[in-house]
Amino acid sequence: AARMGLELSGVKAAFLSHAHNDHAGGFPAFFAANQTAKVYLQQGSERDYLFKVFVLRENIGIPAGILDTYADRFVYVDGALNVENGIRIVPHSDLQRCLLRARQTHMYTRRNGRLSLDDFSHEQTVVFEEEDGLVCINSCSHAGIEQIIEEVRQQYAGKRIKAFFGGFHLMGLLGAGTCGYSRKEVESLAQQLMKSSDAVFYSGHCTGTVAFAWMKEVMKDRLQPMAAGKTFEV
Repeated sequence: AARMGLELSGVKAAFLSHAHNDHAGGFPAFFAANQTAKVYLQQGSERDYLFKVFVLRENIGIPAGILDTYADRFVYVDGALNVENGIRIVPHSDLQRCLLRARQTHMYTRRNGRLSLDDFSHEQTVVFEEEDGLVCINSCSHAGIEQIIEEVRQQYAGKRIKAFFGGFHLMGLLGAGTCGYSRKEVESLAQQLMKSSDAVFYSGHCTGTVAFAWMKEVMKDRLQPMAAGKTFEV
C-alpha cells in the first residue's frame, strides 16, 4: 500500500472474504495503520477451518487471537447486508451445493469437536453497484465462480455484471503450476462464464497459472490477470 501511495488510515471499511489465514493474517498490520475502520465478516468465521487430505491436516483458519484481540473492530454479518448505498455483501445461499466443492477441494471445519465438510458459509462477495453495472469482488470463489455469479444475479435481478475480481480456486495440490481439474472441465467453466454474462473477469491467486492459461484461450480479452499493484478501469 505504501509503495502504491495508498494511505490506509483513510480506509472507512474493510471486508474479510473468508475465514482463512492467508486472507486474515494481515489484520494486525492493517489495524496498526488504521484506527477506525470496521471489518465485515460472516458469522461462523471464528470456527476452526482445515485442509485435509488422507492423514494430512493443516489448520487454515484465522490465526489465533486476532478475533479476540481486535474484537471491537469486527462486525459479524448474518447473510446479505447493504453496507451503504451501492455496496452490498452477498453470501452463499445454496450451502448444500457448496459442500460438493468442499469435498473436491479437501476443506473442512470443526464443530463441537467433530470434522465436517466446509459449507463456505463464511465466504462472501462484495458488490459495488454502479450506473452501468455491478463490480463483484471475491477472493478465492471456493464455492465456484459460476455459483457466485448466480447468487449475485438473485440479489440484483436484471442488473448487468460488468466485472468480477477474484481467484477461481482451480490450482492443484502442488501449487499454482498445477491444476486440480481436467482441461476439459476448465474449458467448460470458461465457456459457461462467457455465456453467463458479458462481464470481464480479473483473476489470479488460487486460479493457478495452468488453469488461467487454459481459460484465457477460450475467454480471450474477457479474462485478464489480476496481481498486487495493478490498477483497472471497469
